[in-house]
Amino acid sequence: MNESAVKRKEAVTFVGDYQAKLGFRFVASDPPEICRSCKLFVACMSRLAPGRVYEVIEVKEKEHFCPLYEGNVRVVKVAEAPVEVLVKSNLAVEGATVEIVTEDCGKRCPLERYCKPEWAQPGKKVKIKIMQVGEDLSEKAVCCKKLKRVVGMITEG
Repeated sequence: MNESAVKRKEAVTFVGDYQAKLGFRFVASDPPEICRSCKLFVACMSRLAPGRVYEVIEVKEKEHFCPLYEGNVRVVKVAEAPVEVLVKSNLAVEGATVEIVTEDCGKRCPLERYCKPEWAQPGKKVKIKIMQVGEDLSEKAVCCKKLKRVVGMITEG
């Protein structure tokens, strides 16, 4: 299964000039209070799901003033982006949907960025549709778990 086989949800939103570049990725956050009263809120942040990773796939010429940025933002089209996580080796099956819970084992580990990705809330369950199974990273895991790196799309959570 490859990335094109999974339907990526798209949206039009606004980002700062620095972020308005093809391929730029970001994690959507809960909208700050200043955004909720903005006349452009519906066209901007209301279409993004907090905690999801988005990638800029098209940059438009149109700009708007943003009180949060205290300057202009650009109109862009974004698509939900695939994420990399670790799953138990026996669950790492291309095409499968697995539920993961990100956790902090409290140990310094070279795999930490996969166990505690920036988009995940600790202890919250997230469903991932596996698009690609990567290498077995069990030997690098300080926790001694049997783990494989997978690339997938967040489907719920």
